[in-house]
Amino acid sequence: MIILRVILLFFFILNFISTSKSASQADSLEQSLKTATDTNKVNILNKLSMQYFESNGPKAIEFARQAIELSKTLNFQIGIVKAYNNIGIVHDVTGKYDSALYNYGLSLELSTKLNNKKQMANTLNNIGLVHWNKGEFDNALDYYLKSLKLFEDIDNKKGVANTLSNIGLIYTDLKKYKEALDYHIRALKMREQINDQYGIGVSQNNIGLTYGYMKEYALALEYVKKALVTKQHNNDLYGQGITLSDIGVIYGGFKKYDLAIEYQLQSLAIRSKLNDKLGMANSYCMIAADYGKKGDYKTAIEYNLKALELANQLKAKKRLKKIYAELSHDYKKLSNYQKSLEYLEKYAKLNDTIYSEESASKIAEMQTRYETEKKDLEITRKDLEINNNQLELTKQKNQRTILLICILGICIIFYLLYARYKFKQKSILSQELLRQQELRSKAVIEAEENERARIARELHDGIGQHLSAVKLNLSNLESLLHLKNEDEKKLMSNALNIIDDSVKEVRHVSHSMIPGALMQAGLEPALRDFLNRLQVPGKLTIDFEAHGLGSQLESTTEIILFRVVQEAVNNVLKHAQASLVNIQLIQHENELVLMVEDNGIGFNQGELKKEGIGLKNIRSRIAYLNGTLNIDSQPNNGTTITIEIPLKKHYL
Repeated sequence: MIILRVILLFFFILNFISTSKSASQADSLEQSLKTATDTNKVNILNKLSMQYFESNGPKAIEFARQAIELSKTLNFQIGIVKAYNNIGIVHDVTGKYDSALYNYGLSLELSTKLNNKKQMANTLNNIGLVHWNKGEFDNALDYYLKSLKLFEDIDNKKGVANTLSNIGLIYTDLKKYKEALDYHIRALKMREQINDQYGIGVSQNNIGLTYGYMKEYALALEYVKKALVTKQHNNDLYGQGITLSDIGVIYGGFKKYDLAIEYQLQSLAIRSKLNDKLGMANSYCMIAADYGKKGDYKTAIEYNLKALELANQLKAKKRLKKIYAELSHDYKKLSNYQKSLEYLEKYAKLNDTIYSEESASKIAEMQTRYETEKKDLEITRKDLEINNNQLELTKQKNQRTILLICILGICIIFYLLYARYKFKQKSILSQELLRQQELRSKAVIEAEENERARIARELHDGIGQHLSAVKLNLSNLESLLHLKNEDEKKLMSNALNIIDDSVKEVRHVSHSMIPGALMQAGLEPALRDFLNRLQVPGKLTIDFEAHGLGSQLESTTEIILFRVVQEAVNNVLKHAQASLVNIQLIQHENELVLMVEDNGIGFNQGELKKEGIGLKNIRSRIAYLNGTLNIDSQPNNGTTITIEIPLKKHYL
């Protein structure tokens, strides 16, 4: 026990040194940021974002957003690409997978336009990691293979090694350990060639863990201890958390469960410090498994339930599957057969989803497609060499045909000019029709809002004033009657209370129909005021984020967006049974993006026979702004509404 305490103290000192060095690097970058300008400042902001992605996610995102804004000013496109990728990494590490995929998608779209193959490959690999964390192995392998092909095309050995390592992890999850070991060994050799110390530690850890799954524990322990030394040397705190957990797993294979639990607790401490929720869930599972093997099933259940809570938050399917199986086993050992059967049924249902024959077939198909495309590329290169030799022979023949093509081209140009003239006239007519339609739609919306305002004024100034007058008269009457009977006093008091409640209700309805904050302060303050009034402590939390709302929007646009959010949140309150609603409003240069995401019960979109009035209202309002609406929902997985609105026609 004394030796173990010494080891724990040693790990603490190393971690303290690692954290201090990381903090020192961050301080150095922040000092450099004060004097940096132009693209150099963008690069430092992105480096700071990556410096904080494990320890302070909000700070990392803030640096990335500053990089985006400055890059737009400088038209520095690659700075924007890297910043979106960094934001995706932060969301991935904290388990916000939908947000991670959204930001990775923005990075991939822009890097594809720039034809930056290295950044495309990096982002494809990161998207694969998100699908892997979600247990979607077929999608993960598809993105990994696309990434691998791009890295090989540009001869980026580090990228190739990283992707080979990730593919090895897929085969590990599929229990194809020999294939997994082959990919990990290939990755390690390539990383040693380029002296990638961080990657070497990862590969050593993966090889050790794979040997552990193959029950070759001596080899397994040898590699994971090498990995721990490498990661400590590299100050890789996140990686140390992984390796300490894996050492615990291997000691469990040796049936040294107390030692295994100690290493898992060290790993859990690091992962908690980094707010690595998926890693914490893994550590809880491993600790529970070791207690189960010791026969302490009650403690095992306590740790598995902690893991279950985190896994449900993260929607981590592969981890949920293992937790269900362990809970079923532990409850059975405690003779709680009802609970055991309940978790066994959940395990079977999730297992069918993840490991269906269709998924296995897709994985084999994608692997074959990758190998085929690689062979086709070699054949194409050889064909190009032959074609280059034939080009000189066909050059003279082509020159003779150019003259004929030019004559034909002149004729076509005259025809196209005439067709363009006719098309232009038709386009002018169409634009006028669209303008008239837009004016009509705007008039309808303005009339609707004016009617709301009129009704609100009537309620406030008419009924509200009458109710106040009734209360005043009743109060005067009470003083004149000198009521002595307790029943009469109670009746009078009840009447006055009912009138008070009616006045408040009228005021609430009138404010809902035309919020004062929207007219006085603008869209963002109005939304915050509206959403704050809906929150219920302990039952409903509404997070609202707004970014880039620097320029004033057209009043019609603000009213429509307010109504859309109002309708969407009301739908959540009525149907979703949610405890958390996340709303993001982001203004880019040419578009406005609104996301409303809840953790409610969701619904099956395929079984939705008819849309409600609320959803139809949202669609019609967004259509008026020439925007697009996308709804993503699955039963028990919440609902995400994404709205994109072009802004070119709607600035004042």
